[in-house]
Amino acid sequence: MSYAVQREPAGTLPFRELTVWQRLSHGIFRRRRAAVARLDIAALSDHLKRDLGFLDGRC
Repeated sequence: MSYAVQREPAGTLPFRELTVWQRLSHGIFRRRRAAVARLDIAALSDHLKRDLGFLDGRC
């Protein structure tokens, strides 16, 4: 016995507006991501810059 299955593409879900909790959590994570320390290339010594590849002349 064989079966023929026809599947319709699922498509995309309809857009929903963000809830209050989702908006608050996005704001918290955005601020937390902005507070991450950045690497200051100018403050590094020359041997660290060379080890990291910044003195190769390619950047």
